[in-house]
Amino acid sequence: MADISIKQLNAKHITVIGDVMLDVFSRGSISRMSPEAPVPVLDINRIEDRPGGALNVCNNLVSLGLSTEIIGVVGDDFEAFRLEYLCEKHKIKRSGLLRDSRRVTTSKTRFFDKAKPFMRADHESREGIPDWLEEKLLKEVRRSLRNSDACIIQDYNKGVLTPRMISGILDMADTYRVPVFVDPKKDYIELYAGAFLIKPNRHEAEQIIGYTIKTPAEARKASADLFETLQCAHVVLTLGGDGLILRDRDTYLHVPAHKLDVADITGAGDTVIAVLAALYSTGLPLADCAEYANRAAAKTCALPGVVPVRPEMLL
Repeated sequence: MADISIKQLNAKHITVIGDVMLDVFSRGSISRMSPEAPVPVLDINRIEDRPGGALNVCNNLVSLGLSTEIIGVVGDDFEAFRLEYLCEKHKIKRSGLLRDSRRVTTSKTRFFDKAKPFMRADHESREGIPDWLEEKLLKEVRRSLRNSDACIIQDYNKGVLTPRMISGILDMADTYRVPVFVDPKKDYIELYAGAFLIKPNRHEAEQIIGYTIKTPAEARKASADLFETLQCAHVVLTLGGDGLILRDRDTYLHVPAHKLDVADITGAGDTVIAVLAALYSTGLPLADCAEYANRAAAKTCALPGVVPVRPEMLL
């Protein structure tokens, strides 16, 4: 693999567009039952807020030394304030993070009894954003893409990436010659045709192509079918413990998984797409970017919790 340049990474800027989330981790211990109902009582001793969804991708980029801007939507609520604070804390530019008083900020609260998770509570809105908000967001996209080295679209089906938003982003990225990296969901998948790279995971790929992926032969066939179906320049199919596949018109590359003890796979997909876009923006060949992204995902998964990738993890 070609060597990476930290100095080059520090000079790059990437726009991230998509669904932002507040990840809340409430940790404590259970030692008694509630007198009000037959349910356990969690005595919380620690609450931690983390940037989630598209903001976790931004956090990975900042950790690698790049500058990044988020474009997305939050509600007009306390959770929005907490996310805005996290953007400041993690040095994520947020002028394109717009508030809508009719929505709630997506939040996911995970409860832990000591180190063991026992419940997750979600608060979110999945309706598509209204026309006036699409217009405002697309203006932010145009402003940001003019000075971007790459664009990442992070789709969690929470309503920000409407058909109009997707087509507008791709048109502007084409105008400004900015490569678009997509982490998709099945809804509207056909609208991402023309993107530079689309990165489905195994489950998402199975939904798109309509059959299960269990063997290496099925994975190879799936990567070819995805490439033909998605009509993008490149496909990266992530397979968890089986590594990942890079597929395009001239390339089939299977990168085996690194053999590491896995502590937590949460956020691995965010790490992969962040590393792919970051390294490609420096001029590194895409095959090398895929090798580094696979390595980075393995190293972050070896650590508990959602850990952003650091430059030394790539070396």
